[in-house]
Amino acid sequence: MPIMDHFGYAVRNADEKRGLMEKLLGFKFLERKVYERPGNTATLDFYECQGGVLELVQNSSPDTPINKFVAARGEGLHHVCFRVDDIRATMADWEAQGVKFNIKPPLFGSRGGLLTFADASTTGGLAIELVQYLKPGEPIPGWAQK
Repeated sequence: MPIMDHFGYAVRNADEKRGLMEKLLGFKFLERKVYERPGNTATLDFYECQGGVLELVQNSSPDTPINKFVAARGEGLHHVCFRVDDIRATMADWEAQGVKFNIKPPLFGSRGGLLTFADASTTGGLAIELVQYLKPGEPIPGWAQK
């Protein structure tokens, strides 16, 4: 069974949300991860809240799914992320049940994990991220996107 990992909050500017997160809500800032990929810089801020983690997601390119979401709906809750032990086995199981994935094979990314997103049109409208964290020292699998 997947374990709740975090909720993703799509934002235009993560820095502008820091006061909201820390002062108003009392969340503890954990870390910022910045990923430079061709055509986009992703800034991910993680905040600890009681019962979990909230991830603020800011992208530089207007063509990313996050910014398309923000343009269409405004800033807000974008996805729920579940931690799994074996991402490829989970994907195969879910695909057998009709779920499609937007990232195949999984991508090595945030916080040392392999990740993918399910196509929300195949999960009842719920945007779901799956993540499998690598153990310390474990190499990135050759099948993963980098």
